[in-house]
Amino acid sequence: MFDSNPNLIQEPVNRPFARKVPLILMHDGGGTVFSYHCLGDLSRPLYGIYNPCYHSGGSWEGGIPEMARHYVDLIKESVPKEDIIIGGWSLGGLLSVEMAHIMAGDLEHNVIGIVMIDSVYPKIMQNVSGTKIVQHAMQWNEHTRQETRDAVQRCFSEASKMVGQWTLPTWGGGDDEATTNGVTAGANANGHATEPKAPAPPPVMLLRAQEAVPVEGDGTSRVDVSRKDRLLGWGLYRDKFITQVFDIPGHHFSIFTSDDRLKAVTEKIKLACYQLESKAAMRARARGL
Repeated sequence: MFDSNPNLIQEPVNRPFARKVPLILMHDGGGTVFSYHCLGDLSRPLYGIYNPCYHSGGSWEGGIPEMARHYVDLIKESVPKEDIIIGGWSLGGLLSVEMAHIMAGDLEHNVIGIVMIDSVYPKIMQNVSGTKIVQHAMQWNEHTRQETRDAVQRCFSEASKMVGQWTLPTWGGGDDEATTNGVTAGANANGHATEPKAPAPPPVMLLRAQEAVPVEGDGTSRVDVSRKDRLLGWGLYRDKFITQVFDIPGHHFSIFTSDDRLKAVTEKIKLACYQLESKAAMRARARGL
């Protein structure tokens, strides 16, 4: 694991990239950010936040909200004050939703968007019946130490429990309401600004694995219950919550496991970030900034 948290994974040295919005990716269910170190050049600062409990063996008594608040604090302590993009693979994308809600209205670290990497709407299981769910069996390299296996498995188990207990944040805003730094501004009958309402979500880019996880028999992996839905179930959370979907090769657990797939996911992350920057610039121009 790494000493610094957030861990600076990529730091572009070419000056043309100096103003690119940093991307901060939260760990997956296993608690590590190793997969993000396998990505190709994103041409922007890339940070990874790992689960501090990976080493300590502790747990988050406050669940996803407590974890998200801690990670927001880490960002405020370590990342320059500027626009940021947050996201992550699987659990990392879910954490980003909670974090974006916490940071709504933050003028120092303005979340201009979220990049989810195959993050499935967690409450989809409540809307499924008659489907045989097969638990994924962890695949280990023969050189993986037992202590690493134990730590990852412990983090996965804890993450599964927390996600099951998580109440996702409630957003305000609508398609016809303008947002500034995530806060929806209203107006009275005279056109004068009113007090800010509940925060509106930032744009969300979803990278969706095209294949299903191979399982024995007629079962379905938990992450594939909504695989045929391009939104991976997020339409049940909020209408138009997902701004754009990018298909990527492989299944949920193979996204970072070959050069071809790594190249593809790198390119889609770059494109997603570019789209988020463009949307943020358009919003700024509309506000006359």
